[in-house]
Amino acid sequence: MFQSLNLCLILFLFFSIISISSAIFIVSSKNLFYAAISLAFLGVSIAVLIALISFQYSLYSVFHLLLYVGATVVFLSISLVMFKGLEVRQINIAWAPIVAGVSAVLIFIAVVLSLSGVQVSQVGEINLQTLSSIILEKYWFPAVVLVVGLLTTLIEAITLARRD
Repeated sequence: MFQSLNLCLILFLFFSIISISSAIFIVSSKNLFYAAISLAFLGVSIAVLIALISFQYSLYSVFHLLLYVGATVVFLSISLVMFKGLEVRQINIAWAPIVAGVSAVLIFIAVVLSLSGVQVSQVGEINLQTLSSIILEKYWFPAVVLVVGLLTTLIEAITLARRD
């Protein structure tokens, strides 16, 4: 039974559990800052799930990481701390470093095992004009989603800066 499980299925199950538990924590959390941090975990796990669908969707996954984890979570965290005056209380859990260490070792082993069969190919010269034409021709939709999301974040930042 366990021999039929491959790495993609294990990663899918692992990040599905992380995304579901992060979403539950976001909804049930009383502290908005911790909900924003949990939103980062949700964004990373969803990006990994998008990347696991197919190699062609990896660019969507990168845009998802840039937009939600990079921009939205950082913007939300900074605005919560600056404008709401939230006090973040640190809770020390004795078993948390052990769980984090074991998780890090397991993830490292999974990455090393998954990359052991990958053959390295020669990378050609990258031309920015060619790269931009490829993005605009093949991946126009994620580029539009990224631009709209970043514009929305910019409008929110201007609104908060004006304090309207």
